[in-house]
Amino acid sequence: MKPYFDEQESMYTKLYDRTDGILEAVANAYIGRNPALPFEFRGFSRDGFLKKGNGRTNMNVEEKLPEAKLGQYAYVFGLLWSNHDGWTDFGLSCYGPASVYLNREFLYKADIGEEVNPKMVKGIRAKLQKGWNSVCIKFVKAPTGFGGVFGTLNTKWNPMEFMSPFQERKGQAGWIYSDAMDADSFSETESPDYTGQETLSGMGWYPAISWDAETAKQNPCTRIFGNAPRKVAYLWSELRLSGIGTKICALKGHSSGKLRIWVDGQVVFAGALKASDPAEFKLDTGKHEVLVELQASESGWDYSFDFTVDGENVALSIPRGVKGSSEPWLYAGPFDQLLEESAGSICSLYRLFEQGDRQTFWQIDRPNTWVRPFLDNTLFAKWNYPLGVTLYGLLQTGRLLKKQGIVDYAVSHITECTRIYKYAKWDGEQYGYPSVDNQLVEMDMLDDCGSFGSAVLEAYSDSQDPQTPYVVEQIADHMENNQERLQDGAFYRISSNPVRGHTMWADDLYMSTPFLVRYYKLTGNAKYLDDAARQFIQFKKYLFISEFKIMSHVFDFQHNKPTNVPWGRGNGWVFFSLSELLETLPETHAKREELLAFYNELAEGYMALQGESGLWHQVLTHADSYEETSCTSMFVYGLSRGVRLGWIREDIKSKAIAAVNRGWEALTKYGIDRFGNVHGVCRGSSYSFTPDYYKIELNAVTNDTHGIGIVLLAGIETGKMTEWLKQPK
Repeated sequence: MKPYFDEQESMYTKLYDRTDGILEAVANAYIGRNPALPFEFRGFSRDGFLKKGNGRTNMNVEEKLPEAKLGQYAYVFGLLWSNHDGWTDFGLSCYGPASVYLNREFLYKADIGEEVNPKMVKGIRAKLQKGWNSVCIKFVKAPTGFGGVFGTLNTKWNPMEFMSPFQERKGQAGWIYSDAMDADSFSETESPDYTGQETLSGMGWYPAISWDAETAKQNPCTRIFGNAPRKVAYLWSELRLSGIGTKICALKGHSSGKLRIWVDGQVVFAGALKASDPAEFKLDTGKHEVLVELQASESGWDYSFDFTVDGENVALSIPRGVKGSSEPWLYAGPFDQLLEESAGSICSLYRLFEQGDRQTFWQIDRPNTWVRPFLDNTLFAKWNYPLGVTLYGLLQTGRLLKKQGIVDYAVSHITECTRIYKYAKWDGEQYGYPSVDNQLVEMDMLDDCGSFGSAVLEAYSDSQDPQTPYVVEQIADHMENNQERLQDGAFYRISSNPVRGHTMWADDLYMSTPFLVRYYKLTGNAKYLDDAARQFIQFKKYLFISEFKIMSHVFDFQHNKPTNVPWGRGNGWVFFSLSELLETLPETHAKREELLAFYNELAEGYMALQGESGLWHQVLTHADSYEETSCTSMFVYGLSRGVRLGWIREDIKSKAIAAVNRGWEALTKYGIDRFGNVHGVCRGSSYSFTPDYYKIELNAVTNDTHGIGIVLLAGIETGKMTEWLKQPK
């Protein structure tokens, strides 16, 4: 079998058995590829198109242009960023005739059947270029409707967020749409250039980014909140003072209601501002956060103020780099009462404002335009199941090596997700589909919650994150009360989706039981531990291949039989997760002996199938399938723990030690290169009754997150076993 890299490029050649150095190299390589960049916050107009629950945008042009006549045209225009050249799959449903153009070239035209069937979703394969990709959709009004639904075919795993074109809207999120037009004004050569000016495009575009002339004369709070006497609003900006040293800053203007102003969290003014009596305070040069609490008088929002130094207005800019507006202030309100919080608590883009039953967020001084978070990173701050085990591996690596930077990185990824979860739920309610944490918010299968939720709990001792108890409570409630189960209590997938309908997957032991074990440790409630133990007993009944003492990947209840394909990583998930359970399960637990026996059966089965190189194969019983890194790592992990923690039978203990050492050495020779890249990891899978699907279609990927964390964990446990064996017994 062709190696993944030349032997000279292997980690083994460079570091041999220096496991700590190998772990540090892999962890640092991952962090270097995925720096800790936060969410992007952008303006988004609620007057534009919103998404449906499937994550695609509902471009119902008829609702936006009700006066349009039959046969008229309208155009919907957006930009999609791609980190690399590559293929993607769009999905289109039509209310009427539609044509799609990608990067000013024709891509697809709906046929007559699709034009009249809005329930039909047409998959459109498209090649994206690295950087910005412009997408323009031409709709024609027909008796059946005007517009369509467009977006990614794979929302849960590959959500797409489109940005607004044109210079005037730079940084703003969301599609824009044109006026209705009598003639087709679009061609590949004459389509609008997204980098140009909207005013020169020859079309009128919506949603509006400018207030009408009369509204524009009003002050911003009146424009945004209306005339709201006796209400409270908060204004947030950043002030930058150039020069050297400390200066006297004057606050000039007037207000009919009370003002309270904080600079960098300290109150610098409180009261009604009078034009004849400016307030003064000292200010160092540099950037400062400014928060204004504005109380409207009986007559409404009557105020005006500027910050000046030496008679010159001080420059203000929009806080935290929020994109999509040239105006310097964000606005929150109106509230019935003052927010009895610190300025630091109010100046946050990770929380909702709640008073009574009402929830709200920050707005921009454009018509009905709100701030929303978006994830521009490929991995950091993303919530999905392979990242759960990646972060677990990073946490344990940082702890073992006493490298606080690695621990902090993993914790910051996790808390970036947890602290915005409440907002993300609200975001989904407001805009049809959440812009961040979409899998956690959807949470309709174990993949969505268990793996990452387990990492959240694992990190809790380090993070002390106040949002963690709330997030994990939602996950536990889903597993206990909403997740599909058989009558015997075993998790399975009842979904009508043919990829996962009426099936039980070996993977789901990992997607559930490590979380249940850790939630038991958090709460002390033994029902979660009992549920985890029950899952292994029940899954064995359906998936165990007694001839080889290993597991089938899937049991298909539509055919009422297992696939009998022993996929490597599917088995790895089982063995990995069983070790997580046994580590916590009390010696007196009623199921412990049965589970120990199951563990030893699996250990025997896996050891018998270890490949000549020391790696295990993609299909465990097929030596002609490729050597796969993630399953090898999980078998090494589970066996080394069994040796160290005393689960492995004495008659197979020596064999287990040899298998661990061979496996870890093979990983460093054939799976990890000298730069810390992890090779030979099977990509995410569906399932099949045919081994060739796993052997041929499920190709190996470099630096896939299904493998990086577990490689780290395998190295950690191999090292612990080696040290344990050196101790006198």
